[in-house]
Amino acid sequence: MKHVWSIICEKSSIDFETNILSLLNCVEEMKLVIDKTQMSENKKIDIPANLQLVNFWTIENTKKENTLDFKCEFIDPLGNTLNQFEKNFKIKKDSSRFRTRINIKGITATENGRYYFKIWQKKGTKFNLVAELPLDINILYNIK
Repeated sequence: MKHVWSIICEKSSIDFETNILSLLNCVEEMKLVIDKTQMSENKKIDIPANLQLVNFWTIENTKKENTLDFKCEFIDPLGNTLNQFEKNFKIKKDSSRFRTRINIKGITATENGRYYFKIWQKKGTKFNLVAELPLDINILYNIK
């Protein structure tokens, strides 16, 4: 199985009749205005954004049922992993391509800068990095 592309968006839609995928409101940057007096002591900011991670994969061996195992990490500008999850999918025989759509209910920010969603695909016993999706987060402080 080969990773072809990944994208972060607010939502996606698949047309029932044509199977065409529409990506809506693709996200590469967020600007936040935060009341500094309301920040938590650990300086983490919970962002109530509803996002989707959409991936497209191609399948080399279609004569058998396949399994896709991957994980996603959300990394802050300092390289710290703020969140991660693993998913696995069984793919039917004769399928030549496969799309995954994963809902993400909120993310955490620690500071201004470039964050990454890193996508890792499991091959055998090892995970290999297949995509890095940048997300620039700009935090503006509203001081009252």
